[in-house]
Amino acid sequence: MLLIIAISIILLLPILSYLLHPLSTQKSTVFLISFFLFGGFVLNFQSTNSLIGSWVQATHSGSITKVISRNGQLESNILNEYLENQSSQEESFLLGVEIFYKALEHESFDSAESILRLLNIKFSTENFQVPIFNLLADLRDSKYPNIADSHLLLNLEKPFNCSIQSLEFFVSIPGGPEVDIASKKITSVDISAPFKLDKFDALVRGFDITSAFLQQETIKIEALLECADTSYQSFKTMDLKYSKNNIEQVFFYANEWLKK
Repeated sequence: MLLIIAISIILLLPILSYLLHPLSTQKSTVFLISFFLFGGFVLNFQSTNSLIGSWVQATHSGSITKVISRNGQLESNILNEYLENQSSQEESFLLGVEIFYKALEHESFDSAESILRLLNIKFSTENFQVPIFNLLADLRDSKYPNIADSHLLLNLEKPFNCSIQSLEFFVSIPGGPEVDIASKKITSVDISAPFKLDKFDALVRGFDITSAFLQQETIKIEALLECADTSYQSFKTMDLKYSKNNIEQVFFYANEWLKK
């Protein structure tokens, strides 16, 4: 604001000089034109719906940038006022996403977490839940790069007299949401090497195996095996609290399969 005032004073000096000069002949015309021009200029930058830019928006943008630069917590009133000037909820959300990724770019993770928390509150409808999960996943992977590649390695022996047709894996959190954190179907089954399950096998990005490792959850792993003449299933439960290097190996042995 001080910069705007300083520029205005500099621009007004020649006009004031003309108005104060005793030989000036068009004082009233110059005064009216100057009044309307500078009055409109000031109103434009104070209005939240200005034509060529808003001082309110610029002030909030500067405040947000300062908070991000020092990795601080963003206040809800600043973000809400900055986003409310958009023509739709979708545009407001995209502007909030832009601020979020600016925080990630500067590795200001505390700022990014506060922005994500405020976006989750402001955009709580179902339409925004999947994008919010995506932001959460990007924040997690940036903040904890050591677990971004966490995964399960699933080894199995086939039941006796089984000609394998297909294989499916499902991973869930007992007592948690009724959505699998990973699932995979394999039609060309080669059991000579382990099968890998990671965050890319999630049904909802952000609610995945990597998050389970981060939160040290207990997970349930279900394997479904289709043979030529029958189906088998097997279950494993694993506490990720004891995992090492964010990788776990799981073994399904031949005598552990149950007919489905």
